[in-house]
Amino acid sequence: MRGRFKVFVSGAALVAMTFAGASTATAQEPAPAPAGQQPAAAPAEPEKPVFTFPQACQMCDVALITIFIKPDKTADFDMVLEKVKESLAKSENAERKQQAAGWTVFKSPTAVQGNAVYIMRLDPIVKGAEYDLMRIIAEVFPVEVQEIFAKYKDAFAGRGVTEMSKFMTMQD
Repeated sequence: MRGRFKVFVSGAALVAMTFAGASTATAQEPAPAPAGQQPAAAPAEPEKPVFTFPQACQMCDVALITIFIKPDKTADFDMVLEKVKESLAKSENAERKQQAAGWTVFKSPTAVQGNAVYIMRLDPIVKGAEYDLMRIIAEVFPVEVQEIFAKYKDAFAGRGVTEMSKFMTMQD
């Protein structure tokens, strides 16, 4: 089994998760108020994040996300990453600035099962922050997000997420 890597997140799961992240909320029409009364304003519910940390480990402060991209679609995924970077930079949300400061993307020169390998290191994790790429893009580029999502979906071949807590350092 040496050299083989199993991906536990299917493309269908990515599509479902990303569609949830890229969709926009629609408001329901409130019921009419009784005659002579003003309708009560319903408080807006904030959208719940779809991809946050820590998911399994309450003490984790670092995560590695491995993303496998079809070899002929790396330029499309590179564009998606550029839009994420631009979205983080343009966002006025302080949490997004924290995320950007600790978010590094690596690209391996070696393919795994024929796919390009990108590794995102989140160090430190911004706990409770949204890490869904399409939701981050949608905050700044709401009109373009569906087109960007289509390219992402076409490029995606798999993903793995590893949450970690510090174990030791090799220097005193």
